[in-house]
Amino acid sequence: MSAASGSFDTSAASALWWPVVSQARWFQGKSRGGSPRSLTPLPWLVDTADLRVRPELLTVSYGAADGAIETYQLLVAYRPSGCGGPAVIGTLDLDAASWDVSDATRDPEAMAAVLPAVAQDRVYGTGHGPTLVATYSRPMPDGDLTPRVFTGEQSNTNVLYGDTALLKVFRKLEPGANLDRELTGRLLAGGVSDVPVLYGWLAVDTGDGEPDDLMMLTELLPDPVDGWGLATDAARTDTRFDEEAAALGRALGQIHAALAADHATVAGDDVADQMEARLTAAVEAAPALTEHEPALRTCFEALRGQTLPAQPVHGDFHLGQTLSTPLGWRIIDFEGEPLKSMAERRRPDSPLRDVAGMLRSLSYATSAADDPHGTAATEWLQSAREAFLRAYRETAGSSADETVLAAYEADKAAYEAVYETRNRPDWVHIPLGAIAALTTPNDPQRS
Repeated sequence: MSAASGSFDTSAASALWWPVVSQARWFQGKSRGGSPRSLTPLPWLVDTADLRVRPELLTVSYGAADGAIETYQLLVAYRPSGCGGPAVIGTLDLDAASWDVSDATRDPEAMAAVLPAVAQDRVYGTGHGPTLVATYSRPMPDGDLTPRVFTGEQSNTNVLYGDTALLKVFRKLEPGANLDRELTGRLLAGGVSDVPVLYGWLAVDTGDGEPDDLMMLTELLPDPVDGWGLATDAARTDTRFDEEAAALGRALGQIHAALAADHATVAGDDVADQMEARLTAAVEAAPALTEHEPALRTCFEALRGQTLPAQPVHGDFHLGQTLSTPLGWRIIDFEGEPLKSMAERRRPDSPLRDVAGMLRSLSYATSAADDPHGTAATEWLQSAREAFLRAYRETAGSSADETVLAAYEADKAAYEAVYETRNRPDWVHIPLGAIAALTTPNDPQRS
């Protein structure tokens, strides 16, 4: 128990929160039979007579068969019992008094108090146990700071502050710096303007290694329009998306060029081994892949004997990670693929993983067309692909080798087939059609 906890029953707190956490959109263990193992309260960010707010870390165990342990962040608001407030889930005893407990991210008053606590250089805590370290790297501009919760689907929790800032509260925690915060800050320092401005962040320092990031405060982009929505609208109305696709290619190329200072290489044999291992598991999970398995393995085998350039990459790049603004395209969410460990996401990879992710996303956008397999949708996709690839190659200075790109696209499509089998069986034909095209010589999707 940390010094911040006072007279606080962590077992009662775990029991109170578990029904909420186990059903939350951001909880990744819904099908694995987990249970709460421990709860660690951290120092107070807000500590007044009528309102107290702090992060609390809930550790979840998945039993001997699974063996995994995960840590999730709760941002908890306390008010004296009977005071009310939004999102109250129950009461707990704290310092010999009864307090109403709520999810602070769903409580505008609580989040209004959290913002100034994060937007400054300060350490919270006594030094006996974990401390919270707030780092304010550049000042926010003047503007409306009224908090409101973003209610869309997300693997973290975003709180919007008027038209000025966005606070992303990381939910599933990994040791050390969060990749989104780290790479966004690095790109900004390198002069890249295609990402949101980073104002600051909050981390917990346990005194045992690098502090662990808990949240980041960034620019709230002006008048953003989701890239997925733009692309599907264009595909549905048979409106060319070439200009937008080219702009996205340039933006990704600039990001990759800025991150290429950490250039490395990866053996094509190792990449092929990883793809083939994923395919073996994918065929078991999505039997519809069985007929495509020999062609996919042939596609992956083409990587053997090659040495591939590798570097930090986005890792989960698709239209949903892009926003069109009056200032141009902005690329967001550099955390990488959520189901991978932090070690996997930090591992240098071919930039073509990101290129393949966008090409697969453009392919998915044609699902909005009246006839996704018709001539108009096929030409729309081909034109958008060519525009994106041409602009990317010119900006990144990369040839985007077709053999390697086809393998990364096919690997992504096999992953999609598993996802669709589990979640949207009526959509599994989309990745299966892409796999057939990618493994057919001289198919236009490979140009």
